[in-house]
Amino acid sequence: MQSQIDNRFWMLRPDVVSTVLNDGAVILDLRSKFFFSANPTGWAIAQMFETGTTRDEVHKACRKWGAADAGIPEINALIDQMISEGLVESVNTPTTATTNGVTVAAWVSPTLSKHREPLQRIMVSAFDPGLPLAE
Repeated sequence: MQSQIDNRFWMLRPDVVSTVLNDGAVILDLRSKFFFSANPTGWAIAQMFETGTTRDEVHKACRKWGAADAGIPEINALIDQMISEGLVESVNTPTTATTNGVTVAAWVSPTLSKHREPLQRIMVSAFDPGLPLAE
């Protein structure tokens, strides 16, 4: 199956948003309400999907950032996770994939950790009828 998706262009879905942190980023899937924590390398890879990219282009960028060939399985695992979680979608019209000035200060294995609870279970709305009213 991997050979079938190696040449496809993938792009972050429009309803996937992120917030950059000092040590990576938090990525929120507004459709599923699940959020993910990415380390700096994982975030750099995810940024490539903002304009659309292929697996091979991600590999090339990661090598430029300092990844060895031994790190390719970890990179593929992150890409496969983004695809299986539905964070990216296949696009028919490829864009010009670029790293958009994305840099990685020091290469570490990329991680993308899915949080166990969706956002609606963590955030409590003041308008939730299940909450007692302040008197």
